[in-house]
Amino acid sequence: MKKIVSVISAVVVLAVASLSFAAAIKGPVTKITKNADGSYVVVVKDASGKAVELQVSDEITVGKLNSKKIVVDDDVKVKFDEKGGKNVATKMLKSAGC
Repeated sequence: MKKIVSVISAVVVLAVASLSFAAAIKGPVTKITKNADGSYVVVVKDASGKAVELQVSDEITVGKLNSKKIVVDDDVKVKFDEKGGKNVATKMLKSAGC
């Protein structure tokens, strides 16, 4: 029984630790720029009005940007990690879903 509790505790600690590195933002897309390598730079305005630049290279979000499912002025929810001083989007959804 003690081993099960220990394993569950370890899993919970690791799950919480991994969540602490991710950040989220919600707001309108103000600019979309496609890079030569097929990735995108997307600027989203947060609730305070600050523009946040996000690097987008995950296959699902790039597909949404290529097919124009996400365009300028859409309200989006974005989860991202900071890597090497850049905000790298891990998930981007329209606020209404997409």
